[in-house]
Amino acid sequence: MTVDIICAVFNGAQFLPELCRSLDGQTHADWRLWVRDDGSMDATPDIVRTLAAHDPRVSLLYAGGPPLGVARSFNWLLERVPQDAEYVMCADQDDVWLPHKIELTLAAMRQVESAGPGTPRLPVLVHTDLSVVDATLQPIHSSFWTLTGIDPEPVSLRRFAVRNVVTGATAMMNRPLRELIGTPPAEAVYHDWWYGLVAAVFGRVVALRQATILYRQHGANAVGARASRLPLRALPRAVATSLQTTSDFRRGVTQTAAQAQAFLDRYRAMLGDDDRRFLERYSRIPQHGFLRRKLELLRLRALPEHGVFRTLGILVRG
Repeated sequence: MTVDIICAVFNGAQFLPELCRSLDGQTHADWRLWVRDDGSMDATPDIVRTLAAHDPRVSLLYAGGPPLGVARSFNWLLERVPQDAEYVMCADQDDVWLPHKIELTLAAMRQVESAGPGTPRLPVLVHTDLSVVDATLQPIHSSFWTLTGIDPEPVSLRRFAVRNVVTGATAMMNRPLRELIGTPPAEAVYHDWWYGLVAAVFGRVVALRQATILYRQHGANAVGARASRLPLRALPRAVATSLQTTSDFRRGVTQTAAQAQAFLDRYRAMLGDDDRRFLERYSRIPQHGFLRRKLELLRLRALPEHGVFRTLGILVRG
């Protein structure tokens, strides 16, 4: 079974060869790599062209500007994989795939699909944990989920509307999910967030509690790994930082509210009454006055796993 891999690259010459070597070392060797360069100013396009010249599984679909950014580049690629592609994965240019990544993910996907109703196939997204490493691949933490305080389950619209728990570089989607996603809207905060949101509402999101990637942290990550728990001595600084990031939090609320509205606009006819009401209320949060906004944040954005301090942070910064 061929697995199609999409990879958006930008100035990735330093690390891209290691990713490609890890793809070549996969135990499941039936894959195709589709690359879009977002206007690199280093040797990235030449590296991809050289790889493509020696490996027919590699294709550079585009190189140049103007830049689209990470999310739109992946969405561009998702629209251009072959129409008969059954399974699509995402790859980040600076990661290293562990040898059994494709094999394990595909096995989990096929197991879920075989347990489903059959026809039509259920939209499914499978994702995994990651092992966090530094720029030289030295271990930082064995579990990205533990380090960042992510619990990928339970899966629900409310949880996915508030927080993304899918790291795109670990994800595989099947053909029904890809077709349902179509072209994600401009309001989608991140490509993987939108993919997970669609799967959570209309299909299945399956989390494998096993790291399949060395997730490199090098200071220029589009989205990095940040520890969720701090020692007591760090709390004063954390409080000061929290006060400084109030505008970032409110910007995040505005972005997720716009994403919720876009999701509602696109899939309204397919949604149940409860999901429609939630999205309608959540999308209106930024429009409310001071007190109503905070109450709605507590009702709709605060999750049980947030705990007292994070919930208070939502109340204070919202």
